Amino acid sequence: MSICWSKVDTYIGNYSSPELTRYRPCPICGSIKSKVVLELNDFQFFTDSYENSKRVNIRECMCLNCFAIYLNPGHSNYGIEVLYPQASQSYGSSEGRADEEVAWLMDKGLLKPGQKVLDIGCYDGSFLARMPEDVEKVGIDMDAQAINRGRQRFKNQGIEFLIEDFENVNIKNAPNLITMFHVLKHLSRPTAVMRKLRTISDSDTCLVVEVPILENGCTDDINGFFSVLHMTHFSRGSLKNCLSRSGWNIIEWHEQTDYNGCMILAKPSDETAEHSENFQDIILLNKYLSGWHDSLCKANFKIIQIQQEDNMYFVIWGAGLHTEFLYHTTIFFHANRNCLYIIVDSDEMKQGKTWRSISIYAPSVLTKIDWSHALLLLSSYQNQEIMANTAHCAGVPYKKIIRLYDEIHVH
Repeated sequence: MSICWSKVDTYIGNYSSPELTRYRPCPICGSIKSKVVLELNDFQFFTDSYENSKRVNIRECMCLNCFAIYLNPGHSNYGIEVLYPQASQSYGSSEGRADEEVAWLMDKGLLKPGQKVLDIGCYDGSFLARMPEDVEKVGIDMDAQAINRGRQRFKNQGIEFLIEDFENVNIKNAPNLITMFHVLKHLSRPTAVMRKLRTISDSDTCLVVEVPILENGCTDDINGFFSVLHMTHFSRGSLKNCLSRSGWNIIEWHEQTDYNGCMILAKPSDETAEHSENFQDIILLNKYLSGWHDSLCKANFKIIQIQQEDNMYFVIWGAGLHTEFLYHTTIFFHANRNCLYIIVDSDEMKQGKTWRSISIYAPSVLTKIDWSHALLLLSSYQNQEIMANTAHCAGVPYKKIIRLYDEIHVH
């Protein structure tokens, strides 16, 4: 197999479209007054394409009324259809997390025999399938392909699958339990969805919501807390506002110690509350941005230390969002524009395509490279050490492997 090495940004087909995004008021309080706190222009969602526009301007904003932080403009429904298909390996829970969630629900007595569970954002139903057989299970998602896979995969497990917009949920009989694990952050109108869920609940319905929060979002990852796949970036204050304004009363509050997950147990309230002005979130944002920029300094310092040679060849492991952030937030590609690149990635959806003109191969190509004039850059945070060990087993000398991070903190 011949390897096609390329310079960065020689592909001319990428472009943007106003149809990919739409402006929106604050998703928590509805105010139209906000300010931009972070901006990345021409951010590309995964591989190159002549057919579809896949670049957008990322603008993270802070509401000047309740001080919630959110993506604005957010991704439109059309934008999600175009931008997200190759995002499967850029988000999702780690292995074993679903079993931990089911165990927690069992411990709280929320999965008793005969209970009716409604999982919002159920994807293919894998989480529901882990629940006891004597629980009535209903899963709702807007991803028709995922729902159809779930119907086939779990057709004998009694799970009712529905394809529905979350703001139009309508089921017979109120559920005993509603679960939303790491779904709320992806919604354009989270407060509106929570209000709708309140209308299909009775006084005994329990709601379990989990989202990451800014207070626990500091790592050395150049991606940072503000994921471009998240529409709303919750803090403790904005999460409380979302629930109280939509008619839910918080009963229990748990912040996980081994990853960034804030889990809330709530029950319906007889009234809705006005939002609180979270002035402390301004200070929280400044502290976070300071830490994130410090992470960028560390990454750029490591990149500067790379000893350059004429006609240097770089292999980048990772064709996901981390590499796009590498492009926007570091000097790696801009300081090495005359170098030649390829990318390796284990995602078959990306293999055989290009990212910013650079060809993407399966990791097996590592065994075919002459490492005397090439370096391997690991473009991942959580998977950095797995990549390094796999690369070394494939014959890549340790001294040719570039790590951006000294320590990994799971989030």
